[in-house]
Amino acid sequence: MHLALLSTWISLAMAEKSWTHLMNPLPLDSYQAELKLLLERLLWRAQVERCIAVITDELHSAIYDRAYFEAVDRGFPASFVVRVNASDNLRQPPKQLELLLRAIKSSDCDLHVITLLNGWQVKQLLQFVYESRSLNMQRKFLLLHDVRLLSDDMLHVWSVFVNAVFLKRQPDNSYSISTIAYPGILSGVVVVKQLDNWRTDKRIDPIHIFGDKTRNLNGAQLPVALAEHMPMVLPNGSTSGYEGVEVEIMNALAQALNFQPQYYAINESAAVSDWEQPLLENETRLERGLIGEVAQHSARFGIGDLHLFESYVQLVELSAAHSVECLTFLTPESSTDNSWQTFILPFSGAMWAGVLLSLIVVGTIFYMISFLNALLLGGSSQVVFFRCLRRRRGMQRDSLSWRRLSFRIALSKHRAGRGQKSTRPGRRDIFDDYSNCILLTYSMLLYVALPRMPHNWPLRVMTGWYWIYCILLVATYRASFTAILANPAKRVTIDTLQDLKRINIPTATGAAEHKQFFVDATDETAQDVGARMDIVDNIADLKQSIARGKCAYYDNEFYLRQLRVADEARGVGSSSLHIMRECVVHMPVVLALEKNSPLKTHVDDIIQRLSEGGLIAKWLRDVVKRLPAEEQTPQEALMNLHKFWSSFVALGIGYLVSIAAMLAERWHFKYIVMRHPLYDVYNPSLYYNFKRLHPDE
Repeated sequence: MHLALLSTWISLAMAEKSWTHLMNPLPLDSYQAELKLLLERLLWRAQVERCIAVITDELHSAIYDRAYFEAVDRGFPASFVVRVNASDNLRQPPKQLELLLRAIKSSDCDLHVITLLNGWQVKQLLQFVYESRSLNMQRKFLLLHDVRLLSDDMLHVWSVFVNAVFLKRQPDNSYSISTIAYPGILSGVVVVKQLDNWRTDKRIDPIHIFGDKTRNLNGAQLPVALAEHMPMVLPNGSTSGYEGVEVEIMNALAQALNFQPQYYAINESAAVSDWEQPLLENETRLERGLIGEVAQHSARFGIGDLHLFESYVQLVELSAAHSVECLTFLTPESSTDNSWQTFILPFSGAMWAGVLLSLIVVGTIFYMISFLNALLLGGSSQVVFFRCLRRRRGMQRDSLSWRRLSFRIALSKHRAGRGQKSTRPGRRDIFDDYSNCILLTYSMLLYVALPRMPHNWPLRVMTGWYWIYCILLVATYRASFTAILANPAKRVTIDTLQDLKRINIPTATGAAEHKQFFVDATDETAQDVGARMDIVDNIADLKQSIARGKCAYYDNEFYLRQLRVADEARGVGSSSLHIMRECVVHMPVVLALEKNSPLKTHVDDIIQRLSEGGLIAKWLRDVVKRLPAEEQTPQEALMNLHKFWSSFVALGIGYLVSIAAMLAERWHFKYIVMRHPLYDVYNPSLYYNFKRLHPDE
């Protein structure tokens, strides 16, 4: 490797000097000798620990001999020496030079010495390094002063090369040592600050020359672009300002580095509408949002829940991750809470069918036992059994027979003999009529007592066993019904990517990078979800779509909590919103800084200290404490009106059936009973006694 060598001398193919010539240089003139002496002293004061890199031309190459590198008492430092020709275009350097610059960066050299007489070449080289990041621009740089380097188009370059030191020869052969005025350059003007005026007999103060300019920004005002996003940036209604985790981090950075953050919100709606406009040449979608504000140097920082995407790195610098968020989907949730059906839920459909079938079967068995019992006893009442199976006899009486006085007197004297306990043949029982059998078995199932016990012992025994069956059935129903009322209804949710793919509903997100993340995934399920993902900006309409089960939204867990709380407060639809329990990815959250920002090292160090001290976690808890996490409903035996709704449904059905029965009974009385020849409004017993004696007529 490069660092293992005592000295590495590398030159381009067109270089005319060789190693032998460098070991035996030509005599130096006064300019070269004085510049060499100054560079030697600066090399000593720069405290080189790893290596130095020299980029020079033919005029200054003679300075860098063995004696120059041995000027450091700690020994011969590892070094890179590159000599370029005056005709080289360093804006697009040769491939060999580009590879060498990256090798210098990988070696992390402490000092870079650029002694090119052609100021245009220096300008081209610095612009190339700024765009390609081929050198560590936060290291120390020594350059020859040239007014062409201080033009307006170099403003952002010099705001990065803050440790650059300019050497300018004065008419009296002294050298003016100056540097970029930082943070004064952040105001938009390139200002050179005089550090020292060196002569051959003067000592150089290393702290004054190579001091850290980024540790204290002297109260400079730095614009900070922000985009509102939970939990990092939120509007503060009481102060008309902003709050959130990243706002607290920025305030901590401002206090540590001594600057004043000037927050301003970007026009997100305008940025989104700009997406529909055609892109300019070499323009990307990222340059029309929060990242674009920082990339175009409108802001020094960008905050707003930015995730660590590779596409951002090409435009801005990203700080160390200060948080890790769970990114998942906000999905529709349905419920099995059919409260109006609670009354029938204790039994399954097959069970209900069995209960209804048992009513018919048991009622029929009661009817058959009553029939067989009457048949064995030889009673005359058996003629009334199974009337529905026999052909109905025609009316045998003439019209005069209904009016005979003797017939009416006989009917009036007829009594049913109720309350008598005689079991003699011919005595009718409560199960002698099939309709009574069905009604009585149904009433026993509902724990309604019989009007009286049957006269026949077979029916009494059968009634006792049927009571046992009813007790078991009702006890089972009550236990299941109590469990249903005591426990919450089961929820139907989407908790994995596989569930989301199986349901096949569209997905949405607010950033194109999230969609690209799914498209570039190696998992087929994620690719399928990403293929159906749309980029949306209207969250208000989106929540309605999610509640209706038309889409699922992808974002961090805390932002989805905020959407869900807002949905519950507004009572959107009949469906609620559910946060998918499976995290698709745990994504680091970062701050955005200007490309090659010299503040990145300090920002990363401060963020690490804030994280280790627990402040970031504390700020996060303070922000999300009003956003409850989604938890299972406690298993409490709590009865409310919503659960009790089924009882009102059952009561309503009972009212409707009762009213229908009453109307049917009224119709039967008016159009059948009242039209019978024996019906007398003053003596209604005539009709009913006749029907008891002659039910078929």
